[in-house]
Amino acid sequence: MGLMDWFKKLAGSAEGSTDTGETELPSAAEAQNAVVGGLNFMTAIDAHMKWKTRLENYINGTSDEELKVEVVSCDDKCPLGQWINGQGGESYGHIQSFADMKAMHTHFHSCAGHVLATAQQGRKDDALRMLDQGDYVRASERVKMQLAKLYVQISER
Repeated sequence: MGLMDWFKKLAGSAEGSTDTGETELPSAAEAQNAVVGGLNFMTAIDAHMKWKTRLENYINGTSDEELKVEVVSCDDKCPLGQWINGQGGESYGHIQSFADMKAMHTHFHSCAGHVLATAQQGRKDDALRMLDQGDYVRASERVKMQLAKLYVQISER
């Protein structure tokens, strides 16, 4: 599967596709071509997918990271957030799918911060449950799908 096909499949999921099967990731060489407007969209998707593992490791006490709710909750601390509030916003801020992705990204970080706060309150089981169901899961999927949709849209211009 080629790079554009991979992104289109993810973007199609955002538009109501019922195909939720996993797709084979593009090769590392193809991933290098996922840069549009100064952002590697595959890297951004991957980084946000890895938040679940980072939070799980923190909750389970197997992480060396010192996560802070006020940082995790901010949508402008990660590379994607910096791009959104910088070059991405300047170049694509007028596009509705960019605005949608920005809002979804903000919501994702709010949900991640809530999971972390729950864990730090000593409610480990609740925090782990939040990672597998509810707002966090939906927010994570929406960011991934909206990023793919935006990639397809701006790549085909």
